[in-house]
Amino acid sequence: MLIPFSQLRKTCSNRITMMDKQGHVVADLHEKLELIPDSYDALLAFARSIIDLPIRPDFPYEEPNDLALIQKLRPDNHQDTLTGFISEAEIKDKIYGGVYGRMLGCILGKPFEMDMNLRDIRKYLEGAKAWPLTDFAPAYSPTQTRPLRRDCIDSCKGFVNFVQEDDDLNYMVLGLKVLEQYGPGFKTQDMAYLWKQNIPYGWNWGPEHTRYCLLTGLWWEHENKLPEGKEWDDFVALLNDGEELIGAMIRGDSFGLVNPGRPAIAAEMAWRDGRLTHGKTGLYAEMWVGAALAAAFYLQDPAQIIHTANTQLPQNSRYAKCMQEALVESMDEPDWLKSWEGIDKKWGYLGFNGTFNESATVVNSIIHGVDAYGKVDFEKIICTQVMQGWDCDSAGATAGALAGVMAGYHNIPSKWLDAINDTFYTTVAGERETQICAFAERMYQMSRVVRAALPVAEK
Repeated sequence: MLIPFSQLRKTCSNRITMMDKQGHVVADLHEKLELIPDSYDALLAFARSIIDLPIRPDFPYEEPNDLALIQKLRPDNHQDTLTGFISEAEIKDKIYGGVYGRMLGCILGKPFEMDMNLRDIRKYLEGAKAWPLTDFAPAYSPTQTRPLRRDCIDSCKGFVNFVQEDDDLNYMVLGLKVLEQYGPGFKTQDMAYLWKQNIPYGWNWGPEHTRYCLLTGLWWEHENKLPEGKEWDDFVALLNDGEELIGAMIRGDSFGLVNPGRPAIAAEMAWRDGRLTHGKTGLYAEMWVGAALAAAFYLQDPAQIIHTANTQLPQNSRYAKCMQEALVESMDEPDWLKSWEGIDKKWGYLGFNGTFNESATVVNSIIHGVDAYGKVDFEKIICTQVMQGWDCDSAGATAGALAGVMAGYHNIPSKWLDAINDTFYTTVAGERETQICAFAERMYQMSRVVRAALPVAEK
């Protein structure tokens, strides 16, 4: 079935609006789009013409997609490698914590993944006498205005026996598999191949779905070998109006988990994955997640973790500015709910899937989940994250991974671990693992491989 002309027009219009916010010169492109006839050739030609527009001279930010330029624009105090003593046993414990934490944070937020904001979730939970959240979501509330996702009953309180399949968890599996199959030097195109081989149709969304669909034609056109360089960049941008959403941000965990104490390498690996679908803010968000997780092995202070991850980004980018402002907002207010109100006021208009607001809530969660003595409260972090709303399972998974690394597996309360019976499921076609401990062990062993191959992984 062919894509309706109306959908192609909407995508082009949305991309023009997005590029305007990115500082590109868009001039009268909306008007020009209206004059284009209902023709696939004409609309495709227009879509190609707006791939690479110049930046306005007065745009105050620098936001390249090229890795070398990104690294050149990092602040002078960027930390590529963290030093200090951490035992191999502690590294293993933290990797396990990150794996389990991501899975738990994901399914905790999964029932609320209905574009529900904090106010919606609070009303629901208060009706069920479950606010503030300290356990899995109740399956029913007398104050609900609509039911939770009915396909998520397996992630609701009283029904949890395992970690339910989810696209967010698929990406963690694929992050590990690309390292296992292609090594630390994997290419973006290698990940694209794994997507086509392993992700069932309909199990990714936004730019992930459009790139997934376009890959088939690209393979055919290039005789089973994907293009690189500028030609690849054009493919990522073509008819892509979601490159600044959080679809890349939810894919950076594996690269941080296998790079303890090496935020630069983690960010670089995350960049290679992110360039499959995203650019600018969307790309930086995945790099930030990878770097933050790598830093969390050595740093206990969440503010230091956030700052260290920020130094892997172009310092004069909108995303870096957002994360700095979110850090100040969260640290200045001892009540996470009040700091959320500040976050909502600044970025809440982006709603479900917005990268700035979702990232800022992760900052808010981990800042308020560590007490003055440096003790990490795993439960508080994941529950705070989910209560903040929006894309609850995605941001819940990211916050859960960070909380798990910061706390370590041995500090995750047994009530959370016991509920899932060390079992998870995935829709990644080539994955047969269902024991979480076995998957976490693979992640740990891959970290040993990556660390041993530092000259290969490092650019």
